Amino acid sequence: MFKYIVVLMMSLSFMPTGQAGEKPAACSSDEYRTLDFWVGSWEVSWKGGKGTNHISKSHGGCVINEKFDSPGLKGMSISMYNKAGGEWRQTWMDDQGSYFDFHGRQDGADYIFHSTPDPEKPEQQLRMVFTDIKADQLTWLWQKTSDGGETWTDQWMIKYRRRH
Repeated sequence: MFKYIVVLMMSLSFMPTGQAGEKPAACSSDEYRTLDFWVGSWEVSWKGGKGTNHISKSHGGCVINEKFDSPGLKGMSISMYNKAGGEWRQTWMDDQGSYFDFHGRQDGADYIFHSTPDPEKPEQQLRMVFTDIKADQLTWLWQKTSDGGETWTDQWMIKYRRRH
């Protein structure tokens, strides 16, 4: 029995202690915080509808979780910065059976996420744009192109207002 206690004590002595020189958290660099403007609880509204959207961080700040709730549409997404690719990745799923895979990055003051194109219709693409970003509000656009990205048309515009 004494032998097991000594082994346990020795193994505990090698555990990290949080002292100076500790390795930084995996997702602590600035790139992982560029979407932090979106984190929080929001009232969302659009022509003919309204709802809520709750955005939180998990997994040591590495993952952004979205929970969208409105009459007629309930959905969720998870997002993470892909350091190797230098862009954000997002997966969206909802109660309408929709599934989207996005990749995006900052473009000036906006954040633009493109969906993965359908190989059978590569000229038709979808994207979402976070724009007019302020501390307590932003605009989210769902856009479509049928000409390979030459022109984009708004399909849905959501106004976000931060809940206090």
